[in-house]
Formats: sequence, structure tokens, C-alpha cells
Amino acid sequence: MSILKNKVFKNFSVLAGTNIIIQILSILSSVRLARQLHPDGYGLFNLVFVQVSIFSIIALYGLRTVIIRHIARNKDDIRKVLTVSNQIRIVSTFLALLIALAYNLLNKHQSESKVFIVALLLLIIFTVIWDSIESIFFGFEKMEISGFINLLFTFVWIAEIYLIPNNYFNITVLLVAYVANQGAKTLIYYFWLNRKILSQSRPYLFSGFNDHKDLIKQSNFYFLLSIIGVAINQVPILLLQFNSTIDQIGLFNLGNRILSPLQMMLNMLLTALFPMLARLAVENKKLFAQRITSLINIIVLSGIWGALCFALFSYDVVHLLYGAAYATSANVILTQCWFTVMFFISCTIGVVLNSLDKQKLLTQMTMIYAVVSAPIFYFGTKHGAIGLAWAFVIAAFVNMTYQWVIFRKLLQNQISVLYSFLIFSVIGTLSLLTYFYKIEYSFIIRLIIAIVLTISLLVYIFKVEYQKIKVL
Repeated sequence: MSILKNKVFKNFSVLAGTNIIIQILSILSSVRLARQLHPDGYGLFNLVFVQVSIFSIIALYGLRTVIIRHIARNKDDIRKVLTVSNQIRIVSTFLALLIALAYNLLNKHQSESKVFIVALLLLIIFTVIWDSIESIFFGFEKMEISGFINLLFTFVWIAEIYLIPNNYFNITVLLVAYVANQGAKTLIYYFWLNRKILSQSRPYLFSGFNDHKDLIKQSNFYFLLSIIGVAINQVPILLLQFNSTIDQIGLFNLGNRILSPLQMMLNMLLTALFPMLARLAVENKKLFAQRITSLINIIVLSGIWGALCFALFSYDVVHLLYGAAYATSANVILTQCWFTVMFFISCTIGVVLNSLDKQKLLTQMTMIYAVVSAPIFYFGTKHGAIGLAWAFVIAAFVNMTYQWVIFRKLLQNQISVLYSFLIFSVIGTLSLLTYFYKIEYSFIIRLIIAIVLTISLLVYIFKVEYQKIKVL
């Protein structure tokens, strides 16, 4: 079939397939990590990756999109783009390493070993190198190798986790193993880049710093967006170390780990729909609004279904996977489920804004979100993981007040005020009810309820929303 030979379809299929497997395997790895390290150790282990996410933003400097876009348009510039971007990133990475080192040495709440700090610095470096290589490959539309290498080393990591004897199972050994994996993975990726692309490219002749200035100018916008994104998603988790205890980071990230496959599936769905929506936004705005309305219906109902199903089996799932020590995380994860529903809606609004070329408005809304959410997150972290989980939910509802108004206006008010009130009141009411009232029916009754909910959702999607789309 011709579609199987299509480069976009092939890249999307490989990335989607490998990422789904990786996310599932990551949940499997978290089971042994959480059980063996206990909440305190698991929280400390996750703290490394929270800090890597934060400080890597400085090192990467928003160059990824610029590199991919430049190479996609002019593949002969590979050496120039790689050289110039790497020179910029040498400076930004050095700055990121200094900030990370100073933060950990001066932070009075920090009591980590030298291994923790060395692992953090090395992981930042490997993250930057990997991103540079991957950006080149993605610019050449060669995305499958990234997926396969990541999948291979995910299997290696899983094997290491389950083969390390109990008496050697500690954070030091795990960090050394993880850093070694990242180093080997990055080295293999570089050799592949050199063999497939760099060896066939023309050399770059330095002609001044205009190229550096041009790349920096283009990257500033993406760097700002990355900073805002980290401030919203990662910094609040780091605040748990200051306002609560280290184990709360582990409890909070447990929910992120379980829900990440669902969030990834939504991201892939919206990525796949974006070209069609971007086209309709110009060619047929009425049809565009109708498609978005159907998408919102499907996303909201699917999100509510997922949260209710987890509410039915939350304690069973947590106890089965992670043990009694993580019993309190059941409510944390359930609360994160309801935030995920709101997150899905926000992502759809973001796709609409991008489809209508409203990037500036999207940036402004994101900045407002960060400013409004900051005090909510700060006070939420004083109550541990559950406080932060509720802070994310509350911040989402507060920010949705203006996001939804803008969203309705962009869709020419095809979404009614009554519908708007209905969906958010249902989400808010159910989130409170499922949190405060534990469902204590027998397992069989809960299973029957879950089956009925699932069948009802599928019937609605195929009998109502699918028929709308098919007619349109």
C-alpha cells in the first residue's frame, strides 16, 4: 500500500509505536523502583530527573525547532547549523551546569551525595548532545532510528532494574547504571549520525558571527516558551522539596508515570489532527468549528470515563503495583486524573490557536497561566503531593475562565454557554465526589460499572460523534 511507503506515516508510526511501548515499560520499571527504594528513596531518585528537566532548558536554549526547520528547508547547511548551534550550546550548557552545581551546593535543603551531583551534570550534558543529534535526524525526516535506540535502551534499563540484587539496589548504583546507559545511547546515536549524514556533508567555513546571531534570535521565542513550560510543570514539583518532604516528590511523580501514556496518546492524536485542522481553519471555518466541537466532546467524555474507571479501582491498582507503602498515592493519582481532563481541554485550545496562526496569543495565555498558577502551586506544595495535585486542578479551573472565553470566540460561539457550564460543573463535581467518597462496592459490581461506562462511551462516540464527522 502506498500509505505504508509514505515518509510522514512511517515516521509517525515508528515514533508512536516505540513511545507507547516505552511508556508501558516505564511503568513496569517504576514498580520495582518504587517498591525497593520506598517513598523517600523513590522521591530522591525522581528529584534527579526533575532537576535535569529544569536545567536542561537553559542548556538547550530553544534551538531544537530552529535546527529542525532550517535543515528541513536546506539540507546542504547541515554542517553550518550543527557547528553554529553546538557552539551556542557549549556556552548555554556551561551556564546550565554552573547554575545546577551552585543550586545543589548552596541549597540548605539539599543533602545529596557527590554521585547525585555528578549524575545530574552528566545527564544534562547527554541530554544536550542527544537533542542536537536528534534535531539533525528529524530535519532529514529520519525519525525511526531515535525510536529504536530509545526502545533498545529502555529494555536494557528494565533488565538492569530487575537483575540488580536487592543488596546492591540503591540510588548510587541506579544512577551510575542510568548515566552509563544514557552515555552509551548517545554515543551510538552519534556514530549513526556520522555514518549516515555527516560523512556525506560538505564542510562549514566560518564567516563571522552573523549565523550565531540569527540562530539565537530565532531561538529566543522557543526558549521563553520552554522556560514558561518548566515553570508550570517542573518547578512546582521541585518546590515539594522545600515546602514538604522528599517522599512527596516520589508520590507525585508516581501519578505522572501512570498517566504519561494517556497524555502521550492525546499528544499524538492532536499532532495527527493538526495538519487537517490547520487546513480547515483557512478553507472552511464553519467545518473547522464543527470538528473541534466534536473533538472536545470526545476528549471530555473520554477523560471523565478514564477518571471514573480509575476511581473505581484506584486502591486496587496502587496496592497491586506499588504496595501498601504507597496507599496514600491513590488519591494523588485520582486527583491528577481530573487535572488530566482539564489538561486535555487546554491542549485542544492550544491546537486551535496554532491552527489559526495565533502563536502570539498562545504565548501570552501561557505566560498568564504561569503567573496566575505560581501562588496556587506554592501554597499547594505546603500540603505535600496531594496539595500539589489539587493545586494543578484548581489552577486549571481558574485559568480556564479566560481560556474558554477566547476559545468560544475563536469558534464563533458555536459552543453554548449552557454546554460550557455543564461540562465544567460535571468535572468539578465528580472530582470532589470521587476524592471525598471512596467507592467501596464489591469488585464485581465495580467491574460491571466500568464495563457499562465503557460501552456507553463507545456507543456515543460511534453513534453520535463519528456520524457527525462522517456526514461532514
